This record gives sequence, structure tokens and C-alpha cells, in this order.
Amino acid sequence: MRSLLFLALLGFLPVNSSAAEPPLPYRFLVVIGDQWKDPSSRLIEPGGEFPASVTLLKTWGVPFDILRLDQQRFDRYYLMDRDGHPRYGTIIWDAAGTFEIAGERRLLTTLVQDYGLGLVALGDAVANPEVATLAGLRHDGGKPAAGEVAWTGPHFVTRGLTGRERELADVTRQPTGVSPAGATILATRGAQPLLSVRNQGGARVAWLDAERGTSRFNRQLMRDLFKRSLVWTQGYALYAEYPRSVMLLMDDFGTSDRTYLPYWHYRTLNEDDIRQGIIEPLKRHGARLVMDIITGYVERKTHRILNPWTQQVVDELDGQTFHDYVSAKRGLDAGLKEGVLEIQCHGYTHMLPDLESPPGPFRDVPMGAGVIKGFDEEFGDNLRKRDVPAITQRFLMERGIENLRGDFGVEPLFVINGGGGKSLSYPHHTARLAAEMGFGLGHFNAVWYLGRDFALGMEQVVLRRSWAHDKPLPASDIAWTIDGPQFIVFHDRDVSIDPSSVERLLTNLGPKTRYLSANEYSGYLHARVARAAGGEPALSIEYDPHYCRHFEQHASEWVLHLSDDIRSALGTSAPEKRTVTIAKGTGRHLVRLD
Repeated sequence: MRSLLFLALLGFLPVNSSAAEPPLPYRFLVVIGDQWKDPSSRLIEPGGEFPASVTLLKTWGVPFDILRLDQQRFDRYYLMDRDGHPRYGTIIWDAAGTFEIAGERRLLTTLVQDYGLGLVALGDAVANPEVATLAGLRHDGGKPAAGEVAWTGPHFVTRGLTGRERELADVTRQPTGVSPAGATILATRGAQPLLSVRNQGGARVAWLDAERGTSRFNRQLMRDLFKRSLVWTQGYALYAEYPRSVMLLMDDFGTSDRTYLPYWHYRTLNEDDIRQGIIEPLKRHGARLVMDIITGYVERKTHRILNPWTQQVVDELDGQTFHDYVSAKRGLDAGLKEGVLEIQCHGYTHMLPDLESPPGPFRDVPMGAGVIKGFDEEFGDNLRKRDVPAITQRFLMERGIENLRGDFGVEPLFVINGGGGKSLSYPHHTARLAAEMGFGLGHFNAVWYLGRDFALGMEQVVLRRSWAHDKPLPASDIAWTIDGPQFIVFHDRDVSIDPSSVERLLTNLGPKTRYLSANEYSGYLHARVARAAGGEPALSIEYDPHYCRHFEQHASEWVLHLSDDIRSALGTSAPEKRTVTIAKGTGRHLVRLD
């Protein structure tokens, strides 16, 4: 019986079960009310605790599904498989407690108490009487709270977080008023509980007061509590971490705009510029740089779209600046061969697809102090205050993909919008269209996860910033987070004006900085982690050959995190956390818990 209990704690047997029953899955279910504003369940815009929590799960690589109570029933149709077994190991309940639930009465209680599923409830979810009972809390209604965050005693969920209470000191909030009714309170803010746990016959229930409006998941301490709650309720977790990590992105190689726009006028980099100003500094610092490439050169006088890598032109602004795109291509090829540059998509032309309608035609716009800005935006038409049609955006992305494939022999997984223009209405939403085109990651004035499941704005967790050659960027100015890389965007213009700028940037970031490429981050975001088949204490990681192609030739690292009960079951030598290195190669890999 002791061995069966250990297996149950591992999630490899239901709590009240015989040894013949299959193990609980390593998969989480996020239950929400009406927070998902897109009725088609394809776009998750940032803002609030729902997008923030989903972003955390996605960037950690934790497997999950979403059940929305405004459209779906909470019943066995969704929660059980064909053999009558649960499809999930832990439920994250993020529906407001007042939200009416259509489905099987007390199914949640059955899943927790009889099958041993873990439960993590967020904020006012405990206004639901069934959730409150399982959590061992009494919902008293919201009460104003003041005071410092404090831990009430040692526990796995709060381990290692002592001394960080001040991270939440400046948060103004209306707390979820609760009092214990069987739960153990682990943290308080003033007189109000902030975090509680409860054992339910071997299953585990945690409650975290994550606010619905302001979403304290913007704070690292709340994210860490959320992660440790998931590990404690499930018994284990495998996730990605990004210590002191950045993704460097350089825009605009291949564009023609610097040859005729006075506010963006500079000499195109040639091969020597790229080798000396970009490749050599990257090699010295062990860094990588994502190059966002334009493959359609707009010739202003004729409006023809040309191959940029055949252009050697004198620009029309001063009649003397020589732009050698042929030489630039040789430099890009050299960096790609050296392994320090990664070629990605910056659209097709970096220009509006409609250059003829008023206030155009663009060929007749005088290039002087009064030049009209906005022609150099591609996926959103801010000049005319309208979206770029979906069919046109798909054409632009297709051209970018096709040309990068032909010019550099690469298949881009990342796309960034030229000029900051983007379209936001659902039929023409740029991020949704990019996901359908097969991109795995995007930057549309914020970082977006792009997948077959949905497109997710990640800006509450994965931060981005711009940089320029005349702006210092010490490492102390970066909001480092273990939950994702910091995106830093700059331009070929910076090296053209200041050839030493990349060297200075890398020196300021420091020797301990980890540099991710877009393909590598996409690989972690799109990895599929599940319990291994056959019931053995192991997890499988599957790398899709499209989205995870970086791992075909590179190893990857994950963190295996075990609860104290699982460590005890596995033996005293088992560490709480350990780094797991996965050998290079796509397909399925195995990680044993023991």
C-alpha cells in the first residue's frame, strides 16, 4: 500500500484506485469564465490575469488546455477520456466565483476527491461554494486590506521566497475576502489571506489571490508562487527557464527607404561593415543576433519591386551616398555561416502595399522637411486609418517566406512588422494571420506567441524594448525575469552611424548574458510535454520538426522540479530541482522522474 501511495503522489495512479488504473496525465486545464474576448477562441489579447497566466504556462512549456465556461459545459464530455479516465492531472480554476457553470453538479469535487486531481484556484474563484469547500476557505466578500505581505510558516510553496515580500508592497488591491475553513494559510497581506493550501485525501488544493483586474502576475513573486503551487499540486513539473536572457533583433536589412526618406537616411552596410561591426563582436561575446530581413526593394520612381541583393545604387537624397546591397548580402551569408546570425522575416517591402491612393502616389511626394511619414508601414495603414486586408497581408508574408527560402535557404519562424503598422480587427488581425501562415513567434509592437492553437499577446511577461547607438543600455536597466527573454530591437542604421555600437551594447550587457535566437525560443514555446506512455515514471518531450527545428542541431535544457512528497518517494538523494539536458534532435525524448 505504501508503494501505491507513492505512485498516487507521483500522479501515476488516482488516489482511490487499484494498481490497474492508468496514471494521471501531466497536463493542466485552465478553466475560465468570460475573460476570453474572442468568440472564435483564436486571439488572446494581453490584459488581466487570464492572458498573464496563460503566457506563463506557454513560456514555461507547461502543457495545458483552456475550458471557457461561457461556451462550454464543465462535464465528463470534456474532462474524461473514452475509457472514463481524467484527461488532466491538475485544474487551474480562473473563473469568477459568481460565474454560472453549466455541467455536471459536483464533478469538480469528484475529480479532486476521488481521482486525486490537483486544484489551483485564483482570486475570487472561491466565491464558488464548491471551489471554496475544496480549498478549505470561507468566502466573506471583498474587504479593504492594508499591510505587508508575510509568510506564516515554512512550506514547499513558499520555500526560498523569504525576503522578497516587498515586491508586492506597492500594489493597490481589493482582496478576495476569505477566512480559513480547513485550509492552511501560508501568506497574508495585513489581516487578509494571500495564499493557502489544503490536502484533500492525497490530492492537493492551493489558492492564490491573483487579482482579476490588475493581475499581480506582472510581479515576479506572484509568478513564482503560482509555479510552485503547480508543482506542489501536480507533484512535479518540467519547465523552461531563461536566466538573464535576451533576444537581440536587428531590423531593416534589404529596405530601400534609406535611399529616399530624409528622416531615415544612412548608408547601407557592406560586407566589411557587417564582418567588423556585427560578426566579430558577436563571436567575441558568444552572442547571437536575429536579422529581420526585407526581400522586396521598392524602387520609388517606378514603384517596381526588385531583388535588393542585386542593387548597387546612389540614393536620390544627396546624389552621392552609395548603397551596395550586393556586398551586404555577402556579409549576411558570412554571419549565417559563422552561426552568429539568424535570418528571419521583416515582411516583404517595409512599405505600404498601397502607394498610389491619396495622400499618394508615393512617387510624387516631395522628399523634404514636409515629407509625409507612414508610407514605410506594411501591415497596418495608419495614413488612411484602416486595416490592410487579410488577403494582402498573407501575400506579403508569403513573399517574405518564399524569398528568404530562395535567398538564404532558411524557413523563417519569426516575423516582425515593418514600421510598427499592424491591423487589429479580427478578419485582418496581423498576429492571427501570421499564426495561420506557420510562424511560431512574432513581434507586433509586442511579443506574440503564434501557434496552431491560438495567437497570444505575451507583453505582460515577455518584455521588449528598443535601443539605439546613442542610448546606453547597462544590464542594470533591464527587467530580467526567469520566465522569458528580454527582446531588444535596434537597426542596421545604428551600425552605419556608429560601427562600434554592437560591441558597446554587448559589453554593457555583460559576460553572464544568455543570447537566445528566435528559433530557439520558438522551440521551447512549441515543445509538447506529456506523461510517457506505458505508466512508467517518465515524461516525454516532443519537438515538432517545423516549430522546434532549432533543436535538430542543438541540445536543450529543462528544469525538472519535484515536490517533497515525490522526493521522499524517490529517495532522499533526489534533489528538488535539477537541470535536464536533452540531446539534439527533433522527435520524442524521454525524461525519467527517478
